[in-house]
Amino acid sequence: MAKSERGRKRKPPPEPEHTLLATVKSVTVSYYVRNHGHGVSDEAITDVLCDIVAITPNMPKHLGDEVICSLMCSREYNRVDDPDEKGWPRIGKGHTVPERPFLLNMRLGKDGGLFSAYLPEAAYWAVQTDLKSGRLKFIEASFTKPNHGYSDLTSINFSEVSPEGP
Repeated sequence: MAKSERGRKRKPPPEPEHTLLATVKSVTVSYYVRNHGHGVSDEAITDVLCDIVAITPNMPKHLGDEVICSLMCSREYNRVDDPDEKGWPRIGKGHTVPERPFLLNMRLGKDGGLFSAYLPEAAYWAVQTDLKSGRLKFIEASFTKPNHGYSDLTSINFSEVSPEGP
């Protein structure tokens, strides 16, 4: 009886990171504030409408598609007895939630795409101001290989000039 060879299955190499380059078309800002049991919270949202001008690995069906980059910042104000607050409703100083940025996900589909991130307060307002003024013209987003149109966002880069290209 011949001994059968058992080969080890090799793990496929990791998928290369996907990258898209988009040009900014318009910027829309909204603001939301809400009372809740323990105080007040607010959220600022900047939606940046863009056109995809390059994408790697090559996905020609998405070239020219619109994509929205949604940037968010939120704060919470707890109801506390703040001695510096002279008027009612004596709400404490706001603190940013979260205090560090975090990236959400990427969606690419027939009707365009969307990716989003929460930014610390100072970074959010600085980037929002530069986007509204037209100073930042390009957004480069990196993400994992999409599965049924969805993937994890791994980085976002805002720039005045086009990067070397994805």
